[in-house]
Amino acid sequence: MSLGIVLPLILLALLVFVLVMLARRAARALAVARAATVFQEQVAGLSGRLTPVIEELVRRVDAVRRHQLPAEEIREALATAQTTFENEREAIATWQLPPGFSAPIGDVAEDLERLVRAVETIDFATRLVVAGSSRQRELEAQTAIKRGYLNLLHARQSFQDHVGLVAGRAAAAGTRASSSA
Repeated sequence: MSLGIVLPLILLALLVFVLVMLARRAARALAVARAATVFQEQVAGLSGRLTPVIEELVRRVDAVRRHQLPAEEIREALATAQTTFENEREAIATWQLPPGFSAPIGDVAEDLERLVRAVETIDFATRLVVAGSSRQRELEAQTAIKRGYLNLLHARQSFQDHVGLVAGRAAAAGTRASSSA
């Protein structure tokens, strides 16, 4: 074979190899960006489902703190919220995590655990208020209600922060996918 035939064939094979490598890299970057977008939507959906529950609890617990609502009237709402938070904690365990998102999902799970503990603390305090008549029990109940209330507020803010963080990371993943494609 002459060099005039072999050289174009080698160049063609090299060109096909480079194009295949670029296509594989672009497909991988696109898959990561797609997974990051799905994860962002899952976190935003979680926040959207939990924010109204948290807001309602904050409103009702604040009313109990200010003695505008009897403590026993929020017990059912606390039980419902606790079930919701525990179900969501189980649901996030099934999420598919894109690369680089394991820390935010750990933080979200930790915040769900904080919400469950806050509800348990408030529930304990409401039981103290209902059962107790001594001044000591009233002070302990008010302290527990305030502690649970503050944990609710912190968890609400933390969820908003996580949504922003995940959105930023998903946007960065999308930008990387665009630039490598």
